[in-house]
Amino acid sequence: MSNKNQNQVSLLKRFESVRDVRITRHQLYPLAEILFLTVNAVISGYSEWEEIVDFGEEKLNWLRVYLPYENGIPSHDTINRVIGLINYRDFEIFFISWIEGMALSLGGKVINIDGKKLRGSVDKGLQQKPRRAGGKSAIHLVEVWCSALNLCLGQYKTEDKSNEITAIPALIDLLEISGSTVTIDAMGCQKTIASKIIDKEADYILGLKGNQEAIHQAVKALFEEKKHHAEISEEETLNHGRYEIRQCRILSARFLEESMRADWKGLNMLIEIESERLILATEHYAIEYRYYLGSKTQSAEDYNQCE
Repeated sequence: MSNKNQNQVSLLKRFESVRDVRITRHQLYPLAEILFLTVNAVISGYSEWEEIVDFGEEKLNWLRVYLPYENGIPSHDTINRVIGLINYRDFEIFFISWIEGMALSLGGKVINIDGKKLRGSVDKGLQQKPRRAGGKSAIHLVEVWCSALNLCLGQYKTEDKSNEITAIPALIDLLEISGSTVTIDAMGCQKTIASKIIDKEADYILGLKGNQEAIHQAVKALFEEKKHHAEISEEETLNHGRYEIRQCRILSARFLEESMRADWKGLNMLIEIESERLILATEHYAIEYRYYLGSKTQSAEDYNQCE
């Protein structure tokens, strides 16, 4: 059996964990057939319900290699309704597990966890209404991305940005991240998240801002005070009309007070990024300083590539 066939069989096997809530006598189209069609259509670049139907009708003979499709391809309304009924957390768990089974090892790779709001996911009028009047927020997703594999490893839908703190540990629990380096912005700079990453045998780079004011100020002060102890790496880039000089400085976390350092499991390095940017079209110049906590003992050059 070819690798492609093995992947499809593996996909079908994982459908067993997704519960079908429909009444049995109304199931003209088994859940596995609808999921198999939909997942393969989306992977092939089709995103609209009508496009998924078109894909199914064109590829029906291929689909029947794996499942009967005795009643052919369901309508776009049926696919939409059935997909809307399934527990999206069940679907998320099986899909992440399937992707991980095909993906290369994450060992030695950098993965980024970041939140984003999906523009257009909710009508602007509804966003402006209070919730008690039927208002809704735009969908907010926390996404895990690996640039080296050009692959999204997982997503977690939240009500708003503040819920990233609970979404990030849930995603980490789902993923096999051992040997990787996890980068997260300041929202995810939490002691419990740092501890969870270390417990899963991975490393972290956590952005520091005002939500961790005490250690943020302590790290800034150390870089002002002990610049001569810092290892430095400089990089120049010209991308999308923007010229940037980025200096990465690192210090050992041993310079921090013991009581502060002990709160962050696995903490070994303090990182400062000094970024000078020039927008060529407008000649706008800006300089910015960013600070991070790192668990991995590595060079400033390596950290400059991770940020």
